[in-house]
Amino acid sequence: MPSSLLSSDLLLAQNVPPKSGTPGVAQDTAPAAPGGGAPQGSPLGGFMPLLMMLVIFVPFFLLMSRRQKKEQAARSSLKKGDKVVGNSGLVGELMELDEHFAKVKVAPGVTVQMLANTVSPMAEPGKASTKKLEEAKAASDKK
Repeated sequence: MPSSLLSSDLLLAQNVPPKSGTPGVAQDTAPAAPGGGAPQGSPLGGFMPLLMMLVIFVPFFLLMSRRQKKEQAARSSLKKGDKVVGNSGLVGELMELDEHFAKVKVAPGVTVQMLANTVSPMAEPGKASTKKLEEAKAASDKK
């Protein structure tokens, strides 16, 4: 069989729907459902993907704003002479703090200027860990 005959045979056997109005052919009267397969009885239909995105992202944004409020409250409680740490890990003593900038003394005679929103109070590692250790010992003694 020649290849040209084979290819024309395949072209003749294509599945082509009949033209509308052809006698003896049953036509679908229901239009195709918009939205690509959403159940017709579903009241949320096309809103389901939007609803799922909201369920995922809204708690994330709430937790993020809560953290920012805590950091802002901790920053506003800072006063001159407090030990502070910057986001870069630079540790020093707070000399001056305004809306945009903070001056931090990192060594005798060395003062650096940092963005105020990158400065946070220095947590004393010894105090926090011993307090947690004492609470754990007290809880285990009760058992």
